[in-house]
This record gives sequence, structure tokens and C-alpha cells, in this order.
Amino acid sequence: MSKPFSLSPEDRSQRIRPAAYLHRAAAVHVRRHVTNETLEKSAARLFNDDKITPLILRGAVSPATTTGATWAAPIAGQAVDDFVASIAVLSAAAGLIQRSMKLDLSGLAQVKLPRRTFDPNAAGGWVAEGAPIRVRNLSVTAGATIEPRKLGVITAFTREIAESSNLETVARATISEAAAQVLDATMFDANAGDATRPPGLLNGVAPLTPTAGGGANAFAADVKQLVGALAAAGAGLAPVIVCAAQQAASIKVAAGPQFDVPVLPSAALVAGTVIMVEPSSFVSGFDAIPEFQTSNVALLHMEDASPADWGTPMKSMFQADSFALKMILKAAWAMRAPHVAVVNGATW
Repeated sequence: MSKPFSLSPEDRSQRIRPAAYLHRAAAVHVRRHVTNETLEKSAARLFNDDKITPLILRGAVSPATTTGATWAAPIAGQAVDDFVASIAVLSAAAGLIQRSMKLDLSGLAQVKLPRRTFDPNAAGGWVAEGAPIRVRNLSVTAGATIEPRKLGVITAFTREIAESSNLETVARATISEAAAQVLDATMFDANAGDATRPPGLLNGVAPLTPTAGGGANAFAADVKQLVGALAAAGAGLAPVIVCAAQQAASIKVAAGPQFDVPVLPSAALVAGTVIMVEPSSFVSGFDAIPEFQTSNVALLHMEDASPADWGTPMKSMFQADSFALKMILKAAWAMRAPHVAVVNGATW
């Protein structure tokens, strides 16, 4: 059996990304079930020079005082924010979140957002020396309301993996890959929001007609009409493209390095799907502290698309000598203005 490793002087001298503490917290929860120790002792055994992971564990499990219930939230919040950034290479949704307004949803039932308006008169005007300055009542129009929804994922580890010194690496890979898939599949669909999930960004968006013929000409025409759709709604100055992997590769061939619109490929999109979004009109929020739970006696429906209370295949963690790790994070998003356009069935 591999022994838990201690950080070498070289490792200690390197700056650890905040997201690493989130992965370490997950690893500690799994290891605790092997050793029957407290979370703090398991953290010390795995990462004996790490002073941050125990703070995140306490922030999620045992608040310090009634007057400072979120005393560890700033540290945990930084870890959550960096975790989203760390999966940007796997998730177009995470890439979009990085470029947009982010809110802290800790302890909030909902957040009402003002609609993004485009009125240059709201900025006032030029004033001559000694002349009176304009006084305006700013018109704030009600916009979207975001309410936290529960983003959850369960991953299973065998006892051998749970006892391994590579547990942090395994936890990082499984949690990152699962979160990337969930974010993209939800954010870029056309379903309305409900009590379970936030709305897909394509909900209520009429697809534009793809340009026939393929090649660079079709690409240029589709991009032109996507930008035109945003411009008609007062946006289009700094958009991003979210598209299927096939179209992302085609953009590199058709446009080359001089194409300066960021392109975020997503494995959740079918070939031919090209979405253009104005990031400044998109807002997202996350709870600062994720919740972790571990069980070695759970009975799981091993289904990642439509899990049920009972179904096939079922797997007993007790019988398989394995551990199930559940992570729950409150999240939400919305558009402050209708600045989303899409082409389905692109020919290039």
C-alpha cells in the first residue's frame, strides 16, 4: 500500500493554485473513511504542510461562531472561483463564466439583476466652464432573477485508490471532468429554468439559418449574421463563440490566427452548432463553500444521464469495497439582456 506523501521542499516553494485546496478537501473526505480519523487528522496525514485545506473543511462543516458563520468563506470562495477557472480547458461554460460578472450566492435565496440598458444619455453630456451639469434620473429596468440551484456530482473510488497517495490527482480529474460535462450540457441547451436547474442560454432564442456551401465563405457569412443579431440588440462589440469541436477546428483553418473573437469549444454541442454570446451581458453566481459527503455503504444507481432512486445498473459501495464521494455546489446564471445568437447545422 502506498503511504501518504508529504510535500517536498520543492513542492512547498511552489505556489499552489486555490483550486487545489478544493480537490484536497475532496481527497480528505474519502481518506477519512479509510482511516476513521477526523477530517483535520486526515488532512494532516495527506498534506502535512497544508494550512488551507483544514480551513475549507471547517468552513463547509463546522462554522466557528454564530457571528462569523462564513469565516472561511473568502478562502473557500477563492478556491471555488479558481476551480471554475481550472476546468476552462474542459468546459466552454467555465470559459464563459471566467469572462463575465460573477456573484457570491452564499446565504442568498435569490438575486434580482437590473436589465442591461443602452442609453448614452445616462452618462450625462459635455459641460461648458461655469455651466450647470445635467441631472438625470437613471432608469433601471427589472431584469433576470437568479436563484441558486444545486449542482451535484457523485464519484466512486475503490479502496485501493482511496488508500493511494495519488488520491488528490484522481479526485481532481474525476471532479473536474464531471463538473465540465454538467456545466456545458446545461448552460448551452434550450430548456427553460425550473426548480431544479438554471435556464439554458438558448431558451427562447430562434436559430439563424445556416449559410449553404461550406468553406470560408459560409463561415464568414454565418459569423456576420451572428454578430448582426447581437448588434441589433445593442451588443456584439466583444462577443465569444461557443461551438462544437468540429467548428472550432474549422475556424482555425478558415480564419487563421488573425481571427480575434475568442472560440470556446464544447463537447456537449452537436456538430454544426455555433453560439455567439456577449459575456458582459451574462452573470453567474456560486456558493462560496461546496458540501462534501462520503459513504462506503451507499447503494448507487450508476447512471450519469437520468439517475433514479432505483435502476440498472446498481452498485453497492459496501460489496465493492469502494467509497462514494458526493459534492454539492449551489450555482445559478442568467442573461441581463438577450445577447445570444445561434446557428444550427453550420456547413463549414
